[in-house]
Parts: sequence; C-alpha cells; structure tokens
Amino acid sequence: MKKLTTIFAALVLLFSTTASASDPGENELNSVFKMANAKAVYAADVTKAVTRAFDKKFSQAENVIWKETESLYFASFKMKENSFTAAYNNEGEMIAISRMVSLDKLPLAVADALAEKYADYVIPAKVTELSMLGETSYYLTVEGKKNYLLLKCLPGGDILVDKRVKKKVLVGKVY
Repeated sequence: MKKLTTIFAALVLLFSTTASASDPGENELNSVFKMANAKAVYAADVTKAVTRAFDKKFSQAENVIWKETESLYFASFKMKENSFTAAYNNEGEMIAISRMVSLDKLPLAVADALAEKYADYVIPAKVTELSMLGETSYYLTVEGKKNYLLLKCLPGGDILVDKRVKKKVLVGKVY
C-alpha cells in the first residue's frame, strides 16, 4: 500500500508540473509530492518491456517525455488533444494513468458534491483524473479564504481532503 501511495504521489506531481501552477497554494501542495530522485531519461534508456507495452497501448502518442523514479517509468504525452501521464513498472505493467479533464466531464455526483460542499471555494476549471488498480478518482486543489485544500473525489460523490495548506499572511506595512 505504501508503494501505491508513492506511485500516486509521483503521478500527481508529474502531471501537475505539466499543468501551470497558478497560485501559491498549488506550488506548496506540489512540494509535498517532491521526487528528489526523479530524472528525465531518454526513450532508449527505458526497458524494452515498458517501451513495447507503451507503444502497443498508445501507438498514437505524441511528444512523449520519459521520467524514472524508484524503478518506475512515467511517460507524459499528448494524444488526441489530451495530455496523459502513464506509470509503468520495469516489467511493462501499466500501474496507473492520469489525464486532465474539465469540470463538465466529471461524474454528476462529483460535480454536485463539489458545488454543494465547496461553494465558498474557488474551484479550478480542470482536475486530474487518476485511474489506478481499476479505480478512478479525481484530484483538484480548491482555494478558500484562509487555505488551499487538495481534494480526492470518488465517482460516487464522496470527497476526501488529502492535504490542507494555510495561505501565507503578509505582515508589515505597505509603503
């Protein structure tokens, strides 16, 4: 389970670094998922099993960028005007895949729960959809008056707060 959490954290980080972080709260939340040992690798350095599996599943992928960490390979790519990140183990098994989706593509139960529970928060136009081990969840950062919340939304409408980050308060005089 700890390895799955690591995979998730790495996947969220990789995907969120390709999206622009528009507020300080997102930058702080991204730092929680820092991967000090992640490194970019050339496609030629990715194992043959991973390359074969990736090419078979995503033959139309464009602009593929590979990264490696903890014996996992991450491919960030575009396909049919969508951005994706896929995680593979050394044997070529796809562990997880994520993509950015707009709010209007969320399941109705998720959209309704967000609108109801987080009406006083700024909700971004796009969220990260993560499919791992046959389960799909949606991750987004909402901005409140005093803090940012990293939310995990389940398709049935349940919402969990994965992380809270207080907004920085500036102290002093403005001249």
